[in-house]
Amino acid sequence: MWVAEVMLQQTQAKTVVSYYDRFLDRFPSVEHLAASTENEILHSWVGLGYYRRALRMHLAASQIVQRFDGEFPRDVKSLTTLPGVGRSTAGAILSCAFDISAPILDANVRRILARFHAVNGPKETRVPDSKLWELAAHHTPPTNAGRYTQAIMDFGATQCVRSTPNCVSCPIQEQCKAYLNHEVDLFPNNSSPAKTIDVTKHQLVILDARDACLLERQGVNGTYARLWETPIVPIDTKIEELLRDFRLPLDAVTLFSIPDRTRYRISNQYVTETVTVAKYSLDASLVGTPQNVKWWKDDEETPLGISVKTRKRIDLAKKFLEKT
Repeated sequence: MWVAEVMLQQTQAKTVVSYYDRFLDRFPSVEHLAASTENEILHSWVGLGYYRRALRMHLAASQIVQRFDGEFPRDVKSLTTLPGVGRSTAGAILSCAFDISAPILDANVRRILARFHAVNGPKETRVPDSKLWELAAHHTPPTNAGRYTQAIMDFGATQCVRSTPNCVSCPIQEQCKAYLNHEVDLFPNNSSPAKTIDVTKHQLVILDARDACLLERQGVNGTYARLWETPIVPIDTKIEELLRDFRLPLDAVTLFSIPDRTRYRISNQYVTETVTVAKYSLDASLVGTPQNVKWWKDDEETPLGISVKTRKRIDLAKKFLEKT
């Protein structure tokens, strides 16, 4: 339940389905998860996005083993001391895994409560989060909490959906204030989405004579936390300057600019990506390996956390060179 809840945070269920079983096969217990490396965890998470979720899960597994002897705490207060476990996730774990009565307040439940009680729609109906938690706790039964929690999550995902909810066949329409007032479309009235911004990123794909690619480890923050990524060329920085910063030679490299641009969205950013390929005529052993980076080939057996976009970028660079 814990793994499913974390995977489903900001990720659609249809995407999670293909990862969930594989992840549990690879890490069948909290002890296995705690004993694994960051690279192993991230390698199994690639494609799900929001990689800090995986890092927090790894830290939480270690704490469960060290602080709780490998057993999940059975109360909200203790559970929420674990990295990445908020009150709603704790409630889902307790109710679905242990049948302990504890409310949840995920996006689906917020929407159901908003319509059922006609709150958080027009300005005059706004209520604080504490009120929503009170309502969620009120509806959570003292027994069969697991069945109720699973039912309300499924109800929000399939019946009381965000757009065009199926009110006609809704089993609770006669108690739903928004429906009775013909105001379902007014609830909830979410705040305006964050403004999107346009970002341009210039990526550098560095390949040796055997097409091994130079990757650098990311920090603990950012979209690709702790993943291995191709270097980003800072604005107003020449490629040669960046290669010098990596202490790589300039006399055995040829630079190629890929004319095609890639555009994609990450969170509230629309990213336009350009790629330059730095192709060395020497093997990595002769080019050298700077600190905090490594040379990687896609046939290596050692798991490495590399994002899908970076893998595609490397493939794009190789295919471009084949045609050049």
